[in-house]
Amino acid sequence: MKENKFGSMQPVGAYQGHPPPDDDDDVIDLRAIFARLWRGKWIILICTLFAGAFGYLTATQYVPIYRATAKVMFDAPGREIIDIGAGPVTPTARNGLQDQIEILRSTNLAEAVVDELRLVENAEFNPRLRPPVVTVMDRVREFVTVPEWARDSLRDLGIMEPPSAGGPPPDPEAVAALERRIVTEALLARLAIRPVPDSRVIEIGVFSENPRTAALVANTFAEQYIFDQLEARLDATRTATGWLSGRVEELRERLQVAEEAVETARAAQSFQAGQSLEITQQQLQALNATLSVARNSTRTAEATFQRLNAALEDETEYGAIPEFRNSPLIDQVRTRRTELLSQRASLLETVTEEHPAVQRVDTLLEEASRTMRDEAEQIVEASRLEWQSLQQEETEIEADVRALETLALEQSRDAVTIRQLEREAEASRILYENFLSRLQETSQQEQLEEPDARILTRAEPPFSPQTQRQNRTLAVSLIAGALAGIGIIFLLDKLNNTFRSAPQLEQMTGETVLGVIPVVGKRLRRKTVLQRFREKPKSALAEAVRSLRTSILFSNVDKPPKVVMFTSSVPREGKSTTATLVAMTSRQMGRSAIIVDCDLRLPALADLLGAKTDGPGLLSAIEGTATLEEAIHRDEESGLHVLMTKPSEPRSTVNAADILSSKRFDDMIEELKRTYDLVILDTPPTLAVADPRILSSHADVVVYVVRWDSTPRGAVLEGLKELRTINAPIGGVVLSMLNEAKASRYAYEGYSSYRGRYRNYYVD
Repeated sequence: MKENKFGSMQPVGAYQGHPPPDDDDDVIDLRAIFARLWRGKWIILICTLFAGAFGYLTATQYVPIYRATAKVMFDAPGREIIDIGAGPVTPTARNGLQDQIEILRSTNLAEAVVDELRLVENAEFNPRLRPPVVTVMDRVREFVTVPEWARDSLRDLGIMEPPSAGGPPPDPEAVAALERRIVTEALLARLAIRPVPDSRVIEIGVFSENPRTAALVANTFAEQYIFDQLEARLDATRTATGWLSGRVEELRERLQVAEEAVETARAAQSFQAGQSLEITQQQLQALNATLSVARNSTRTAEATFQRLNAALEDETEYGAIPEFRNSPLIDQVRTRRTELLSQRASLLETVTEEHPAVQRVDTLLEEASRTMRDEAEQIVEASRLEWQSLQQEETEIEADVRALETLALEQSRDAVTIRQLEREAEASRILYENFLSRLQETSQQEQLEEPDARILTRAEPPFSPQTQRQNRTLAVSLIAGALAGIGIIFLLDKLNNTFRSAPQLEQMTGETVLGVIPVVGKRLRRKTVLQRFREKPKSALAEAVRSLRTSILFSNVDKPPKVVMFTSSVPREGKSTTATLVAMTSRQMGRSAIIVDCDLRLPALADLLGAKTDGPGLLSAIEGTATLEEAIHRDEESGLHVLMTKPSEPRSTVNAADILSSKRFDDMIEELKRTYDLVILDTPPTLAVADPRILSSHADVVVYVVRWDSTPRGAVLEGLKELRTINAPIGGVVLSMLNEAKASRYAYEGYSSYRGRYRNYYVD
């Protein structure tokens, strides 16, 4: 809320004559759309019925069309005659089902059918054989003779045909070719080819005005298709046989040359090296194996020598070394030494070590040790000699391997050329054998050739004509009629220039909707509204007025308004009645209120309340000819206080703008504010006179009344704009005289829809 210069509060974000931005521009209100369509259901129904009747009449004028269908099954070929890019192939070698459909639709096949059935002589396919159609212009020409001076203008406009130019007669062959082409195009237009889903079956459908003709053409298409396939395969087979014969002869000569080149190269290599590369490689392989064995033996001998030499130097027990232990001499000496040790031990039990017998045994032990060491040294020496011998042998074998490797390398260089020649010869041999095999197959293929398709079902003359065209025409007409009705509904809705809902009013004006006042009665009489309000204080009308009064008082919570001005754009918007109802509501709620009729030109409150037309009124109180107390009228039924302009007061020379802007009128308003809790100013329409803009300076809040589905939007926006230019304290707008029944059809949920759900709260 923001405060204007008059001290009242105004909603923040009110748009100065422009609608506020819509955050839901991209949101489609389906409920509103369905409600709008339901509102215009009779328009949609009438348009649909008219369009359906037109479609039915159009469909009945169609010539009956019959459709005959033949079924052909296409089998993929089991093999190809030849499968290289340079040679000819059979027409179905790489064709799929779609390719066969295109063949059936081809012009060549259609021309074959035309020639087979002589359709050029059939008036259904040849338009030249049909009787001429008499047009409206032909009828006119029979009775009207156009003057010569007007014919040029009619020819320029395309109404009359130009005169035929003289010249040589057309070529009969060209005419026949053109006629044949026209018949072929007509036949293709009546052809319907459709593959059966999940199969290799093709349906050949033909439309015709004659059921027998339709079946005959469909069967002829299938037969010509089979015949064309067989002829194409035979031609391809003959062409492939001739082409293969030439290729086989060329390949035979190429293979012979390649094999001779290989043999020549091999002979030259054997003559230069004394043996072939294969023998050299075998020798090298065997020698490498011998070298590997020699190397292993050398390493083993070296390891044995090193081990025995180390054992000898370390004086290891000879029995721990297998080579020493296996020596007979060492084994014999070890046994003798063991006996001497046993003998020495026995002697030491009886004599000392200095005894001659003990010393003799010691001498024998020393000789045994020397004998074993000498034998061990001989074993080590034998191991060393064996190692050196194996090492020499390994060196010799390695030299032989190097020599053979050198020879093999030289022969391998020559073998590269031989291998290249062998590969070329092998490729020529494979290609030659392949082509020779294909030539033999192709020679037999011509006698065994069969088409890739066969007729599954022959076409039979249909019993009844097709109705798809009629049904489609009728369906399109009904849909077009329904769409036209929908278009008319939305067009009428777009052409509407009034307000039909509170959200729409709030969005386009930028002002808060304070309340919605329903209409009472069918004749829209104001006295009927007041009577209903007094008699039924719990009705929907009374609740709406009380809600409006509450919204007005709470428009500024901190400083509730005391002077409320009611105005509108144009007359007859329910402004005076709404102001009177708000004043009566305040009176019923125990708050003092007075309504001031500020329309000095066409006062309405006197007639509305049935007050006496004589006596002092508003003008008298302003001019001072009567006191304010004398000028106030008190309604006996409602107890409402009204300060009105009475017909008995002179107004012919009165300037309303001067009076309303005078100091005396201002003083009178101040006195009324001190006397009453609520002062309501009923003013003229804003667009009619300048009085509302003058009176807005006395008001704490201005209530702008808009009649439902009546006031033009431009008038409302213009009236609010004029009040905004003087910073009038506009508190909001009121949607008056709302027709509940129609509002529900306009998808207005803010009032009628919810009121209908909770109708038991009202007593109408």
